[in-house]
Amino acid sequence: MAKSALATALKERSAKLSAPPSNADQTVDEAFESLFGTISAASSKTRSTAKIPLEQLHPFFTSNIGFKPYSEENLIMLADDIAENGLIENIKIRPCKTGGYEILSGHNRVNACKMLGMDSISADIEYVDDARAIVIATVTNLQRRQNLLPSERGWAYRALLDAYRQQGKRSDLVNATCGEIHHKLKARERVACFFGVGVNDIRQTVRLTYLIPPLLDAVDERKLNMMCGVAISYYDEDTQKLFQKRLHAENHRISVAMMKHIKKNCPPPSITAGELDKVWIQATASSTEKKKSNISFSRKRFEPYLHRIPPDMNLEDLFLEFLKNRFAEGE
Repeated sequence: MAKSALATALKERSAKLSAPPSNADQTVDEAFESLFGTISAASSKTRSTAKIPLEQLHPFFTSNIGFKPYSEENLIMLADDIAENGLIENIKIRPCKTGGYEILSGHNRVNACKMLGMDSISADIEYVDDARAIVIATVTNLQRRQNLLPSERGWAYRALLDAYRQQGKRSDLVNATCGEIHHKLKARERVACFFGVGVNDIRQTVRLTYLIPPLLDAVDERKLNMMCGVAISYYDEDTQKLFQKRLHAENHRISVAMMKHIKKNCPPPSITAGELDKVWIQATASSTEKKKSNISFSRKRFEPYLHRIPPDMNLEDLFLEFLKNRFAEGE
């Protein structure tokens, strides 16, 4: 999370001191019902609150939800805020079968408390199944945090989709009020509907989780175009390693057009090193040739005028008309 974004989030958090507490549990209920179209036959609202020793807390391990811990700088900011204002919202945990508690929500708050030298933290203990645990662990972050990395969204969406598929095998569920409404919706459509994004956004973001770690990191760091990352994700691990090596040599310079050329001529799931070298050279040559024949302009410079252009007017025709008139005056 960027420093400015975290600072804003902490200001909003401090503002809650004088405001009624938000009903996070209701949000989880709504999410579970909307995503699954069902509710657990066993009570999903059984919980208690207690001070829990930090040494008894374990990171969320039920599913790979992909959220990355704060940087040291951001963690210090959070710790300073907790020291000044206290813990505004309890963390959420659930008992582990092997002892201790699994953190469902509040990993960064726990780390900040450790940094402050605290030995315990206020927690809501949730007695929930895996599906609901995953909803608690993902939904709050997906809704509240605006600067999530593509990988973080991808893993969180994937965890929800996997949980949805698993709940279809269970018998301890009953229909919820929205069950009939969502009955015909597929898992991706349910997730997209709840979070207000497109189904393709869900599909493409989840595809990124099938990239090998170095390529996924490159997408997060904006060194590799996201759509190129999605295309590469359909190749097997060995081929992805070839892409990684080639991209590293080229400083991750690959356009969507180049990737389309590669995918068309060497479709997934695998390519040999020789085939990739050959098609890469072809794609690079084709892209270079196209750049020579194309004229491009910075959209930023033309932004103040674009809204004045009628939607049925072609920009190329408009520019050509300007050139004809401009040079006609010089004749």
